[in-house]
Amino acid sequence: MQVSRELDYGVRAVVVLAAHTGSVLSKRRIAEGFSIPVNFLAIILPKLVHAGLVESLPGPRGGYRLARAARLISIYDVIHAVDSNFSLNRCLDERKGCEQKPDCPVTAYWQELQDTVESFLRKVTFEQLAKRLEEIKAEK
Repeated sequence: MQVSRELDYGVRAVVVLAAHTGSVLSKRRIAEGFSIPVNFLAIILPKLVHAGLVESLPGPRGGYRLARAARLISIYDVIHAVDSNFSLNRCLDERKGCEQKPDCPVTAYWQELQDTVESFLRKVTFEQLAKRLEEIKAEK
């Protein structure tokens, strides 16, 4: 299983913002922080703004910053903002549905795994990720 590139870049962008808490960063600066294509950010950042995770500040000194404390934003929040129907298996995707679901002996196990993954991702905050980024940079 793999997350989409859009989701991966969304998480990276929020890590960059969390590492610069309080600062307003341009799209280009966010992109440089984790090798994210600027064109991709143009698609992702509005979703993060719409979800209330990131603020967009207009003007010549404008840019982006976290809309709330990094400790209050989880990876799950970003997943939900970028891909509201994130599911581990097609049968769990409410948009697509599954005609086999009522009779499938595996669906309950896929759902249990989905619930476990979501629970884990709700616990991982961007404050933790920003701290880990600092540690990695210090090790180099």
